Amino acid sequence: MGIEAGRKVQWLRDNKSALPSMAVLLAVTVFWVVGAVGGIDFLTEASSPMSMLVGLYVMLAGVAVSIIVATLALNDLVSRYSRPRTRR
Repeated sequence: MGIEAGRKVQWLRDNKSALPSMAVLLAVTVFWVVGAVGGIDFLTEASSPMSMLVGLYVMLAGVAVSIIVATLALNDLVSRYSRPRTRR
């Protein structure tokens, strides 16, 4: 068991700079899962058409931002792991 924990710690040390991109991808995934499961359900109790429209615009902005951020994070991870590793 101690060997496995050591491998995890070593992996984290070796890939410390990639953790923000991985965290962003996890956050975007959670955002989309919550949206797919029923995150849009709060619009059914909108008190006026204007509040529903504002809610739809906020969701549209969230979707656009999540797509842009996920694309940038994936681009970072692909470029980070596609270049050849040099031995020290």
